[in-house]
Amino acid sequence: MDKLIQNVLLDLKRQVVSDYQPIEVSTKAMSFLLKYSHEIPYEFHSDLHSLIAMDMGDEFILPQSECVQIIDRLLTLKSSGES
Repeated sequence: MDKLIQNVLLDLKRQVVSDYQPIEVSTKAMSFLLKYSHEIPYEFHSDLHSLIAMDMGDEFILPQSECVQIIDRLLTLKSSGES
């Protein structure tokens, strides 16, 4: 995985762990998806959509631990060019 992408995800994870604000996480997840969607396998886009949807109301807010799990899954990805 590209170091820049990894650093963005680690920054997002730090925010979730230290100061969990679902709307902020949602906004950052949307920016991440818009910027790096071509490097994230399509099957993981739904994970990002789950984070993004948290700004749509209380019924869409994920528990903090689930957000961390999603980000950890994304951190394990390899870019399509990596072996």
